[in-house]
Amino acid sequence: MKRYLTLSMIAAALLLAGCSDETKEKAQQTVQSAAQDAQSATKSAQQKASEAMEEAKRQAAEALEQARQSGAEALEAGKQKSAELAQSAKEAAAEAAKAVEESAKEVQKQLTKAEEPGAGEGATLFAKCAGCHGSDGKTKALEKSPAIAGMEADKVAEILREYKEGKRDAYGMGALMKAQVASLNDTQIEALAKYISSLK
Repeated sequence: MKRYLTLSMIAAALLLAGCSDETKEKAQQTVQSAAQDAQSATKSAQQKASEAMEEAKRQAAEALEQARQSGAEALEAGKQKSAELAQSAKEAAAEAAKAVEESAKEVQKQLTKAEEPGAGEGATLFAKCAGCHGSDGKTKALEKSPAIAGMEADKVAEILREYKEGKRDAYGMGALMKAQVASLNDTQIEALAKYISSLK
């Protein structure tokens, strides 16, 4: 652009050399006007180039920031999902462990019961008691006596022996209870007492 302007001015000067003063003046004005236009166009082009460069920088910065934010959000989402999965796995493992523990306790309980002398026999002997005391030992016999489930085995054995010997007549049921336990020996009474104490 500057080269073009210089050449134009040289050409104008050569033309002016052989012209009148008025023509020279007009030519000078034309050259000056052209020079001003050229300068203005140059400034405008520079301004637009600068603005385009700034806009490109701004867009590049925005794109970079968006990419950074997207990456950070994706990373955070990944962390959160991993934490949720880890928590779920932990809870599932805890539930499984609890279920296994409870199952093991129940098995151990059954094994312990089975190993107790007369445990099976106690359940068999209790069958004729269930008519009045209920299958779980929680029924008040003839709506008179308290529930016997969970009573201490020693206490139950003592009460049964007293009924067998005719020394006890609680709630007027001495005769009935004596008939119920008359055929039981000491081992059977112990087994029955243990079974009653195990009822919860």
